[in-house]
Amino acid sequence: MKKTYFLIALSLLLQISSFANSSTLATLQLTTRLTEDYPLEMPQLKAYPIYMNATAQDPDTISEVRISIDGSEYNAEENIGFYYFLWTPESYGIHEIVMTAKSTTGEEISITRNINVVSTASTQMVASLEDVVIEFGGDNSRWYYGTYTFPQFVGGYNDINAFLDVACPNITGGCDDWDRWAFIDVKAPDGNWIQLIRYITPYGVACSHELNVTDYKSLLQGEVELRVFIDTWGTGGWQLSLDMNFAAGTPEYLYSDVIEIWDDSYSFGDPANLQPVPTFNVEIPELVNASHLRVSNTGHNWGANNSGNAAEFFNATHYLDINGEQTFSQHLWNQCNPNPDGCTGQRGTWQYSRAGWCPGSIAPPDVYDMSAFIGTAFNLDYRFHPSYMDYCHPNNPDCVSGQTCPDCNDGSNPIYYVDTHLINESNNPMVYGNILGIKAIDNTKIFDISVYPNPTKGMFQINTKSPDGETRITVNTVDGQAVKTYYFQTSEELNHHSFDLTNLSSGIYFLNIENSYGTGVKRIILE
Repeated sequence: MKKTYFLIALSLLLQISSFANSSTLATLQLTTRLTEDYPLEMPQLKAYPIYMNATAQDPDTISEVRISIDGSEYNAEENIGFYYFLWTPESYGIHEIVMTAKSTTGEEISITRNINVVSTASTQMVASLEDVVIEFGGDNSRWYYGTYTFPQFVGGYNDINAFLDVACPNITGGCDDWDRWAFIDVKAPDGNWIQLIRYITPYGVACSHELNVTDYKSLLQGEVELRVFIDTWGTGGWQLSLDMNFAAGTPEYLYSDVIEIWDDSYSFGDPANLQPVPTFNVEIPELVNASHLRVSNTGHNWGANNSGNAAEFFNATHYLDINGEQTFSQHLWNQCNPNPDGCTGQRGTWQYSRAGWCPGSIAPPDVYDMSAFIGTAFNLDYRFHPSYMDYCHPNNPDCVSGQTCPDCNDGSNPIYYVDTHLINESNNPMVYGNILGIKAIDNTKIFDISVYPNPTKGMFQINTKSPDGETRITVNTVDGQAVKTYYFQTSEELNHHSFDLTNLSSGIYFLNIENSYGTGVKRIILE
């Protein structure tokens, strides 16, 4: 009898264990950008990419993703980071679309969308961000993430304009007193974040802005995520609203795609690496009808502790080289008075011209026609102003404080924030990452930083799990001014470094970590 009870108990334990193990693996999720909030607008019945994302705790357990359209079954195509099906509707009207993911553990999950395919499109203003407040230490402390829906179409719209309204929030300090670097990104089907707008906030006032974002029409469709970053440090905040006007009309090309070339910060004039932007291998297929580069670059940091008052106030000319040959030049210098976006009433030094931007305005990208290179593969290089060197840089072994510059370790060394996209257009169907290939740049991580001791008399160490690669640490005042800068090549080097801030005044500072993988901020008290 005891043996029987034992076997029954063992059987129950095995079932519970099996259930627990199954529950552990029961993480199969399926999402799609396809939405019922808008019809699928196409003047002619054309191919439309349906994007799906299937995820599981163990990705290897995903066995298949299928799609059923009006009862007909199809296999979805797998790409890096997503699945898709290129659907050409057989008729206008409502179609039932069922997307299903299955796993090797027996799980199955489905999503159903009833999509109305229509032949007409109407001009419409679509809201996304609505009075989003960015406040250091608040609910959206420097970052905001949100999900929104947009029209879905092929050939229905020929122009998309974004309208950004920047207001002073009802918080302590109101509008931030300082001009802050900021951006708005859209999430691509593979999870990569693509910059939509590069922005510099005004000095303490509200303003409105407009930018044509038609280049990103392939990403601004269906249900998508947006994110906002503002480099604010606690002296007020910002309240943002973003509307987009979709203008109905016949575009020159039905399809487009976005390839992210560079999305990173780079030291300017670093004696150890004067040309830090990596070479990118580009291939533009013959099926592409038109192509252009969209280059955003803004220069930051200034003062007597970097040569030539770079990079914010340095009048530079950069070059785009193809296969080692200079092909395009970029004069990175913006006239700020009058303000290019009509942002008036600012305080501070808004009127002085700057490297690629002005306070209180969207930083306009520079555009270069690449159509002559369709059907070819080539190496693309972005070459910074060749004659510039920052002699005050910590990597300059000959820098002597008080002689070369007041303080060789001041930390205000010049940097550029570079974001570059290749926009390809075609009347042939294009699927994100399928024909053209996408180099995903994962810069989404938020690093946790531990500081010990904290508070500190000035000597301390930090610990972070930031990945290897060139990493920049800045020590910032509460108004965001960098007073120290450090460079590390590995996380081990960073985590074993002894920091010394004994020459700074007591008070509150922020440690800011930044590399191509992400960012992180830690508050530190200097006694």
